[in-house]
Amino acid sequence: MDFQNYLKSKTNIQINSEQLKAVKHKNGNGLVLATAGSGKTTVIISRVGKLLFENRDAKILTITFSKMAALEMEKRFTKAFKGISKNNAKFSTIHSFAYRLVLKYFNKKGLEIQLIKDKFNLINEIVKDVYNKERYQNTNKEEIENISNKISYFKNMLYDPKDYKMYGVNIRKFDEIFSKYEKYKKQNNLIDFDDILIYAYKILRTSKVQRDRIKNKYDYIQIDEVQDTSKIQHLIIKLISKDNIFMVGDDDQSIYSFRGSYPEFLLNFKEDFPEGKIYYLSKNYRSDKNIVKAASEFIKRNKVRYDKKISAEKESLEKIEIIKIENKRESIEYIKDKLNKNQTTGILYRYNISALLPANLLLKEGVDFYIKDSVENFFNNNIVKDVTAFFRLSRDGRDKESFRRIYYKCNSYFNKNLIQFVVNGEGSINQRLDMYFDTDKRLESNITRFKENILELSKLDIKEGIEFLLYEMDYLDYLYRLEENGIIRYSNAKVILDILKELGREVKKIEEFERKLKELKIRLEDSNNRDAEVVLSSIHSAKGLEYDNVFLIDNNHGEFPPEDRGEGDFEKSLEEERRIFYVGMTRAKKNLHVLSSGRESLFFNELKYILE
Repeated sequence: MDFQNYLKSKTNIQINSEQLKAVKHKNGNGLVLATAGSGKTTVIISRVGKLLFENRDAKILTITFSKMAALEMEKRFTKAFKGISKNNAKFSTIHSFAYRLVLKYFNKKGLEIQLIKDKFNLINEIVKDVYNKERYQNTNKEEIENISNKISYFKNMLYDPKDYKMYGVNIRKFDEIFSKYEKYKKQNNLIDFDDILIYAYKILRTSKVQRDRIKNKYDYIQIDEVQDTSKIQHLIIKLISKDNIFMVGDDDQSIYSFRGSYPEFLLNFKEDFPEGKIYYLSKNYRSDKNIVKAASEFIKRNKVRYDKKISAEKESLEKIEIIKIENKRESIEYIKDKLNKNQTTGILYRYNISALLPANLLLKEGVDFYIKDSVENFFNNNIVKDVTAFFRLSRDGRDKESFRRIYYKCNSYFNKNLIQFVVNGEGSINQRLDMYFDTDKRLESNITRFKENILELSKLDIKEGIEFLLYEMDYLDYLYRLEENGIIRYSNAKVILDILKELGREVKKIEEFERKLKELKIRLEDSNNRDAEVVLSSIHSAKGLEYDNVFLIDNNHGEFPPEDRGEGDFEKSLEEERRIFYVGMTRAKKNLHVLSSGRESLFFNELKYILE
C-alpha cells in the first residue's frame, strides 16, 4: 500500500494535488507557501506520517510558533496516525528546544541559572532609576511593556542597543535601560526567554560537538509559521540542520515584527538555498469566495511579497459589507443588529482597547462572550486617571492628590512655590490659591482662569466635561506635547478619550462614572467562557482562528493603519499593517463586515475601491 492510499483508508485525511507535492518532499530544503485556510497543518502532520511510514526509525523535529500550536499539532498527528509510533516525532517550540540545550550545557559546566520571574517589575524599577521623577510619573504600564518588548526585539534581531535611534526607537535612554537590565541579570545569574535563544545560538555557533550532536539527533526538521520566526531563531535552525529544513508559512501573514519576526528569511529562500524547492498551497478552504477574491486583490497592493495565486474552494454566497458609520456608538449598534447568536462571531480590531465598547454592549444585552486579550491597561492608563482626577477635583475642592496630578496638564503655568503653598497648607485648593501672593500679574490671571474652569467643569456631565477639558482647559495641548516627546501616540489617546466619552454618555457624576468603570472591569475579567459563540479579539490574537462571521471594527484614519510618525521605514511598517488587515479579513468563513466609525482609513478605502 502506498502512502496516499494509506492516508485515505487509515487516517481519513484527504489532500489535494498541491498538498501531496509538498507532503512528498523528502530530502533537501523546502518551502511551502500556504495561503490562509489552505490546510498547512494537514501538510505538516501528513509529511511526518509519510516519513515514518517509509522509515520507522526516522527522527523528525517540528518547530512551532507557540506551545499551544505544538500541543495541537501533536494531538492531531497522534489521532490521525494511530498505526505509526509517535516516539520519533517531536513537536516543540523553539524556546523549549533551546532551553533544554542551554540547561544541559550549563549543568555540565557546573553553572546555575534561573529564569527571571518578574521581568516587568525589574524593568519598571530600572526605568524609575534612569528617568527623573516627573518623566517617570508620565510612564504608564503600557510604556514599560513597550520597553520590555523593544529589549526582546533587539535581542531577537541581534541589534546593538547603542544604535537604537537608528532603528526608529524613540524610547528615552533606551540603551542605558538595556544595559542596566543586562547587568542586573548577570549579577544575579538570571536569564529571560530571549537569553535562552542568545545562549543557544552562542553554544551552537562555537561548539562543533554540540552542533553535530543535534544534527545527528534529527534526520528532518520542519518549521511551522516560518514567517513569524525571528532572525536569531533562523540562525539556530540553520546551525542544527543538515540541509533538510522543511518550512511552512505565508509571507502575507507575517505580522509580528514587534517580536522580531524576520520574514526576509522566507522571502530570500532561493538566495539562501539555491537548490531548495518551493511549493504552493493556493486553495482557501475556509472562506466564502467573495472574501477570498477581495482579500487576494487587497494584499496584492503590497510590493515585498511572493506573487501567488489564491483561489477559493467555496462558492460566492454572501457579499462583503463595508460600512461607514458616524461614530463608535452607532458602530456598536450595527453589530448588535447583525449579531447571529447561532453562529460563531469574531469582533476583531487592531488594538486591545477597541474591545471596551462592544464588550459593554454585549454585557448590557446579556450576550455571552469571550475576550481574548487583557484590557487592564485601559483602566490603568494615565489618560483615564487624568480625566477622573479632573472631575474629582471639580467635585471636591479639597482633593489635593488630584490637584497635584493635573495642575501642569492644563496650561496653568503654576510655579513650584505656589504648588508647595497649596498642597502643604490647610484649607481647600481655592482657599489656598486665594491666599497666595505674588507680584506676577500673569500668575494671578492664571489662578483666576484655573478656578473658573474647575467651577465650569463641575457643572458638566462626563461627555461634555471631557470635551471641555480638551479644548477649554488645554488638556489636548498636553497630549500633543507628550506625542512630540515620543511618550504617546495621539491617535491612541484619541481612541481612549472616545471610549471614555461613550461610556460617560448620560452620566452626570464622577462617582457614578468611576463605579461604572469598576463594574465594567470586573465583568470583563469574568468573561472567560472560551466556548462562547462571540469572541472579542485583536487581529494578532485571532491569527490561526476562524469564525462564521467577522466584524472588523475601528477602521478609522490614524487608528488602523496608525499615522506615520517618521519612525523607521514607514513603507515597510505600512505593508505589515496591510498584512494585519488581510489576516483579519481571512478569519471570516461566511460573512465579513468592515466598519469605519469616523474618517475612513486607507485600508477601508482600498477595500471599498476593490469591491466597487
